Amino acid sequence: MAPLSREFMLLAACCRWPGDEAAIDAIDAHAAAVSDWISLLRLAQRHRVAGLVHNALSSAAIAPPPRIAEALASQARHIARRSLALAAETIRLQRVFEAAKIPVTSLKGVALAQLAYGSFTLKHGHDIDLLVAPERATEALQLLEREGYALRRPALSLNTAQRRALVRFARDVELARRSDGLAVELHWRLSYNPLLLKGIDATAPTQDVPLSSGGRVRTLAAEQLFAYLCVHGAEHFWFRLKWLADLNALLSARSDAEIERLYRFAAAKGAALCAGQALLLRRQLLGAELPAGIAADLQGSGRPAALAAAALTALTASVPHADPVSVMREAVALFALGQGPAFYVRQCLLACFSVGDAILLPLPPALDFLYPILRLPLWLWRRASRPAAGKLTPAGRRADSAGHD
Repeated sequence: MAPLSREFMLLAACCRWPGDEAAIDAIDAHAAAVSDWISLLRLAQRHRVAGLVHNALSSAAIAPPPRIAEALASQARHIARRSLALAAETIRLQRVFEAAKIPVTSLKGVALAQLAYGSFTLKHGHDIDLLVAPERATEALQLLEREGYALRRPALSLNTAQRRALVRFARDVELARRSDGLAVELHWRLSYNPLLLKGIDATAPTQDVPLSSGGRVRTLAAEQLFAYLCVHGAEHFWFRLKWLADLNALLSARSDAEIERLYRFAAAKGAALCAGQALLLRRQLLGAELPAGIAADLQGSGRPAALAAAALTALTASVPHADPVSVMREAVALFALGQGPAFYVRQCLLACFSVGDAILLPLPPALDFLYPILRLPLWLWRRASRPAAGKLTPAGRRADSAGHD
């Protein structure tokens, strides 16, 4: 792998948390070497960390060229305004679900931002992620539609049979509010391969997070949240630095013993390699040392180190998932995230199945075995028949084994 660019190193330094003397020194050192500030701005946009970069450069009294400084300030203001809207809507939707007696948990979003940074206005927010039990997913989807949200992914419309197939085979659906485009991802599973997060679902322990603007949001408890964030990042190849920055900030106030406890919990849930990859990336890019109790598990040339190197390739790519070779490489890399025959068997089944097939041709459960056989014919059908392909949004037509963000 080529050395990291000076601009990327400055970006990573700006994502360190907290902004203590060591972080300021790192920002100063890397900023002195940067000449291509436009590249830094593009990287901040690509990794969705403009708020953190603006805050860090201001704290370090680093003055980029005026045009770059204004662009970062403008994006930081937009992130803060967007975060306020997301916070208000997250609280409102939580109350709507509670009134309907549908248990719901907020994932990432403003709850994670508040826990990690002490405020939700620094972290870029794209949508609202909500988790419900699979048996309540159809009901929750209907509830969101009554609240003014419309389907956006994997299709713009789904009939009753397709909705049943979606809940059986997918893990989430994306909706957008007609009035302002605000998006919600409704989840009923946290990972396609359940052996990566064994027992972590809508019934998992939760914590209430008081927001700095008032109100409270319910999210996963600390142990479950750490494991989920590691798996989420790993399944997406950590291609956005924002995910690693959020995890690092969440861990920044914890002792080595606490971090080791979180790591051991994740390992017990099947996410040892995902958590190890995350902690190695955190050390390499954000300057956080490995706790001594797990350093021996993670250092060296084992699979966690190889996974961290692969993630660095995705992190530094100019455009993620840009070509068929990258997509194929990432599909194969998903097999490296878990261990044991049961995990590999399940991963093989996932590789032989497409959510788009189940939506295009909803079959009764007794005929599920036909989907791997029909995958190639259905793929050809979708490309030969524009009307059929048009039922799926572009995101819905892509293989979804790596998840959607």
